[in-house]
Amino acid sequence: MNGAPVLALSGSNLTGDVPFSCALSIDGRIETARAAPGIRGDLAQLVANLCATCSVRPDQVQSLRVDVGPGSYTGLRVALTFVRFLQHFGNATVQGLDSLALLAARAVHTGPSRVRVLLDARRERVHTQSFDIAPGHIAAVAPAVAVPMANVLNDLRAGDVVIIPASLPLALQEPLRTQGAVLRLQTEVVAAEMFTPGLPFFLASTAELEPRYLMSSYAET
Repeated sequence: MNGAPVLALSGSNLTGDVPFSCALSIDGRIETARAAPGIRGDLAQLVANLCATCSVRPDQVQSLRVDVGPGSYTGLRVALTFVRFLQHFGNATVQGLDSLALLAARAVHTGPSRVRVLLDARRERVHTQSFDIAPGHIAAVAPAVAVPMANVLNDLRAGDVVIIPASLPLALQEPLRTQGAVLRLQTEVVAAEMFTPGLPFFLASTAELEPRYLMSSYAET
């Protein structure tokens, strides 16, 4: 191997169609695995199979990447508990990532310099955050917030680019269109996208690997 493999894991299921996914960056290539459509699957087995396919021993993985949410309650719990286990017993370095930034990475090659990302937070609220986007550069403009849709619409201007999961309810999509937003609907956001250059990772200790659930109030104002 030219360098130690890097393992990326995701259980946030941002777009509602990939419960678990993982990816290995090894020898200049990225190998991937994901749960079958409609099946949550076993994340540990998914990782084991990927490592076996790539002839990588678990103890060779000294660097991990994981998105911490917001996202699926069950998926985040499973993925982050699994990463904590690997970190505690394998002494791996862990880089955490806000899931909204992972969704924003979809805009890197589409041109706009600023995009807004939006997820359904339930309880008549949405998670939202704006990012400055350029090749090799993905930076949050402000902290993520969970707010009523009316707050988002008040800030929105015609022509603003909004990145959303294709699964976002139509009742939330239509007011954005009416306001003149340019909607970019996304599907199949997976762990391999954590190798997009410029993502704003943070170095995470075991204590810092706390899931940010869609139904929690971590971002509420």
